[in-house]
Amino acid sequence: MKKIALISCDNKKKTGFNFVKDIDKESQLFKLSMNYGKSIADETFILTTRYGLIKEKDYTTLYNETSEFKSEMENKLWALEILEQLNNFTNIHEDEYVILANQNYYKNYVKFLNKVELPLKNMSVDDKISYLKKELNDNEEDKKSYGEKFHILFNSMKRYNFNNFDDIPFTNGIYVVLDKKEKYKNMDRIVRIGTHDDDNKLIIRIKNHYKKGFKDSSFFRKNIGKSILSYNDHYYLHIWNINFNDKDNQSKFNEIRDMEVEDALDEKISQYMKERFEFVCFEVNDLKDRYRLEEGLISTIYHDKDFLASDKWLGKYSPVSEVRDSHMWVAKGLDKKQLTLEECRKIVTLCIKSNEEAESYQ
Repeated sequence: MKKIALISCDNKKKTGFNFVKDIDKESQLFKLSMNYGKSIADETFILTTRYGLIKEKDYTTLYNETSEFKSEMENKLWALEILEQLNNFTNIHEDEYVILANQNYYKNYVKFLNKVELPLKNMSVDDKISYLKKELNDNEEDKKSYGEKFHILFNSMKRYNFNNFDDIPFTNGIYVVLDKKEKYKNMDRIVRIGTHDDDNKLIIRIKNHYKKGFKDSSFFRKNIGKSILSYNDHYYLHIWNINFNDKDNQSKFNEIRDMEVEDALDEKISQYMKERFEFVCFEVNDLKDRYRLEEGLISTIYHDKDFLASDKWLGKYSPVSEVRDSHMWVAKGLDKKQLTLEECRKIVTLCIKSNEEAESYQ
């Protein structure tokens, strides 16, 4: 089954057109109808009184109308020819037809088509133009990837940075990090999505990313450090990789730590984060929901074909392949199940609600 669009050709000599603006409206309507037909249908055909049915790919302005139907009988005979052509080019019993035409261009054969839509029926020219413009804009919106839609959403929300994390008006949720010096379609690019394990620890979790000496409690901070060391081909990388939160590692490797190197690196990490990152947050109280929406967001963003890092992004030098490949400071959740439509809508609702609450606390 296919969807077929049928469009009436604009009439350059239509009776009753006394003003250029009226002719321009008909011309605009025809162009909009063509664009709309091609955007929704598998095939598009042009209806003309003189030449019958013309495939969109064969249509030129040479086929523009020069006359209307002289009588009802002429219209009925024309309709029989159109029906025969439709029967040759399409399946009139199975295909779905969207007719963007005046009544004269379908009234005597439409009853023989099994599935028909008449979206412009009984509309004025102005109303038809408005309807088609709206539909075409909606279609363009539908073409946007979820990655783009989420960038638009998160770039529009209230932002937080290291100076005002205490202003976040809730304590459970998901945070999204935007890098002001990285761009996705002229918007600040998402470079991290995260949450917290224990309840009521959202703000504490975010603050810990900025604490010096917390590299083993913050994947975010630790991996920025790894990239800085890797970029500089620094010998300390293999020591920085060690998790000193582990007591066995403390006893085995504590002697090889160089705290001067770590302090200097911590300073560079903090400077990098303060210069580049801003956070947006939305409230999610249930831990299971937080985990699912976090991993779904990461996977959905990661699989957006347009989601790329710039050549200057520090993460390109990460020794962690997942960071390099994901173009984010994340390594988990990349191939988890992407967000469903219902989950996407849920995130939008949560973001709107959380943003409204944030505004009310100002």
